[in-house]
Amino acid sequence: MIVQAWGSTDVGKQRSVNEDCYYVDPDIGLMLVLDGMGGHRAGEVASRLAMETVAAFYSGHALKLLRGADLFENYDESLAYQTNLLIQAAYNANRAVLEKSRTSEECAGMGSTLAGLAIHEGSASVINVGDSRMYRIRQGTIEQISRDHTLAEDQVERGLLTRDEARESPLRHILSSVIGVDSRILVYTDELDLRPGDMFLLCTDGLTAALEDEEILGQILLDNPGPDTLSRLIDQANARGGPDNITLALAVLLDGDGPSEE
Repeated sequence: MIVQAWGSTDVGKQRSVNEDCYYVDPDIGLMLVLDGMGGHRAGEVASRLAMETVAAFYSGHALKLLRGADLFENYDESLAYQTNLLIQAAYNANRAVLEKSRTSEECAGMGSTLAGLAIHEGSASVINVGDSRMYRIRQGTIEQISRDHTLAEDQVERGLLTRDEARESPLRHILSSVIGVDSRILVYTDELDLRPGDMFLLCTDGLTAALEDEEILGQILLDNPGPDTLSRLIDQANARGGPDNITLALAVLLDGDGPSEE
């Protein structure tokens, strides 16, 4: 399968600084979206440092995946290696941001979310920390494949809030895990099989705070996915008030002849 991927970011309508960032490299199948937080532009520092740390670590080891036929015994072994690379990269990013926060007064208390997708051959490894999200679009449906690390989501899992109540709860803004704030982080991972025609959207909460999942799906399916898709989503989020920075990364898996629903 061939991976096509694009990314875009926008400051939104309510913020003066864009503290989000993204990374897209279809050659190694890596996509990242990050949402920084902290005063005095420190959020921008946190997300950028985390992004650079993850990208450098993963790309530095990607050659082994690309030569997997010579180095791995089987498919499961190469997939586990890919996932473990993302996990180790997240831990490295956490240490890097935490150290910068502790040694720079102007960066004290900064942090960042992280949503990451690594694609190789017929598999994808998913990782996230915080509330930046990842969706899979398959055969006209949209499914969230990341886990929100928020107190509202924790309450849902414990049966104390319904899903609808969580959408309106003030606890949805309180993160239970974030890159760079504590030496311990909760890291969500998953491993997925892929099909030609699958699409993956990574996004910060500047999009999901403004648009429902089905509205996101409608824009993605409007025509052939590409950079214009991201522009439409950003424009629609800004039309709803642009409450935060908006950052997106979109990947489309092709079988060589174009998108397929098989």
